Amino acid sequence: MGGSDKPRRSFDLDEPVEFDEAITLTGYGRFHYESLVVCAICVLTVGFQNGITSYIFPAAQCELNLESSQLGFLNVAFLVGGMCSSFFWGILADGSGRRKVLIASLLLNSMSTIVLSVSNHVMCLTICRFLNGFLVGAPGTVIFSYLGELQPPKLRSGIICGAAVFFTSSWLLLPILAWLILPLNINLTIGSWFIISPWRLYMIFLAIPEALVGVWFIRLPESPKYLLAKGRNQEALDILKKMFASNERKDPDDFPVKLLYSDVAVQSNGYGQKESEKKFSRLLGEMWFQIKNLFKTPLLFVTFLTCTIMFTNMFGVFGLGLWLPELFIRFQEYADIYPNETVSLEKLTLLTIVKNQTCDSTFDLSVIQNTVAMGITSLITSVFSGYISTKVSIKVIPFVCMLSGGITSLSIYWLKSATQNLIVACIFQAAMIVGNMSLSGVVVELFPTNVGAMAMCLAMFMGRMGAMTSNVVFGLLMDNHCEIPIFAVAVNVLFGAMLCLIIPTSQSKTSKSTNSYREGRTVEISLVSLPYNDKTKNTNVI
Repeated sequence: MGGSDKPRRSFDLDEPVEFDEAITLTGYGRFHYESLVVCAICVLTVGFQNGITSYIFPAAQCELNLESSQLGFLNVAFLVGGMCSSFFWGILADGSGRRKVLIASLLLNSMSTIVLSVSNHVMCLTICRFLNGFLVGAPGTVIFSYLGELQPPKLRSGIICGAAVFFTSSWLLLPILAWLILPLNINLTIGSWFIISPWRLYMIFLAIPEALVGVWFIRLPESPKYLLAKGRNQEALDILKKMFASNERKDPDDFPVKLLYSDVAVQSNGYGQKESEKKFSRLLGEMWFQIKNLFKTPLLFVTFLTCTIMFTNMFGVFGLGLWLPELFIRFQEYADIYPNETVSLEKLTLLTIVKNQTCDSTFDLSVIQNTVAMGITSLITSVFSGYISTKVSIKVIPFVCMLSGGITSLSIYWLKSATQNLIVACIFQAAMIVGNMSLSGVVVELFPTNVGAMAMCLAMFMGRMGAMTSNVVFGLLMDNHCEIPIFAVAVNVLFGAMLCLIIPTSQSKTSKSTNSYREGRTVEISLVSLPYNDKTKNTNVI
């Protein structure tokens, strides 16, 4: 399918055009469809890595004789890896480019997952899960910057929000694949160390999409908006021409834009200017300047706001969200033991569940059905939110989702049956996942390109802090005082919902008028486009 046949605006060859207007003129067709498919698979693999432990570790525990404390440590290793890499990927993506980071991290993460699948020692498993968390932090954050920067402004937030469809699809596919693969009767030993068992085959199967999408990114270009922010105007223009040619099935020279105008300052912080400087020192210098400017006006307020909301969101979605299957089991167990009594959250604290210690890698059908129901609900909600996101303010969807998540998590205290628990769990999971994806869109929208990836990684760092904090609270209190972590989630998520009300609707809310040299007109240039306190905007044109 090609782009639209709408009449194009004609330009004077000497007139530079702003990026958002130029990328809109590339149309929307084959190039965008291909990039959407690649980014969708990338988001899918991120979801796989975040949810895979719930399915592989029970089987691995039997085969490798792991203790529960060791399994918990493996989960922590993944989260710590993600936290450690947050700033690293941000500065690397803003310094070296989004595409290079995505290619390297996806291929390395696929290799790490395959190594994990053949490992027989706890230390090796722990290192691999740490590397998984470290490496998945790149596609988990940078992909939204890359995806958003390829979209025309009217579709940008909607496309990013729509990425939640594929993240939630991963949580729907994981239990289905586990149900199909883990019960297989496979147990082969090759040599003295290579073992093929169902859970290892499951890991290898999930590593394949990462490798494929990493290779696929090689044929895609760098983000033209990123190149423009770096002052590489001609390279950005060449990519826009190729996008136009692919979308419209026309010659690249027919692209109506001949000059590009950038209102984003080229980074000139003194680092990276001498080719003789070591790359590591240059990396640290870039990292320091970007982080420092995220915590200075005019970005300070937006930085604290987005980080706090992301903390509250992931406190819920990766806290209570990961413990919902446990609640399913407890509700069902209580109903089986006391069929004539109504169950409540308070009564569940008195229930001792005896764990089956046999090596059975299959899953209870009811748990699979509940998990699939949650995944389907999240998928439908993601599709709907992606549609309406282009019609409402960028803060509407995060506010509605966080408010819904807070109310449903609070209502768990008064639930009386497993069916009620399933309904509430479906609403909570769908709302929180869509809220998480929409918050990523907010970050892309509010921060300038040259610090956008770092801002995304900082927000995800705080989100992972919330996830770790929530899991510690649940782990300590779930058995004896399970109402406390439930209320903690409700309070945090509702607080995040209130903060969503003060999200700026766009960068222009914090901008001031700056004269454009083009025809003496006045245009709105956001001060966040000047992260190094250089009040003279870059007017480089090619």
